[in-house]
Amino acid sequence: MEDLIKQFEKDLKAHMECAYNASTEPDDIKRLGQTEKTVLDYVDNYLLESPLIARDAERSTQDMLDEFARSKIKGID
Repeated sequence: MEDLIKQFEKDLKAHMECAYNASTEPDDIKRLGQTEKTVLDYVDNYLLESPLIARDAERSTQDMLDEFARSKIKGID
């Protein structure tokens, strides 16, 4: 199970970077908001095709969203 969660986290991080970088929104805060919206659909679809359940991914997802936002906001300052 640990390996599945680590793979999920790796895939989610790649998705967030891709979604953030693909956004044409000039405002970085709005880009973060757009990225977060895509994460919800991404996680839903990932869980449909994975043996993970929502409870397995919930904490990782929130922690990763928080960490991602902090890393991007730090770059804005």
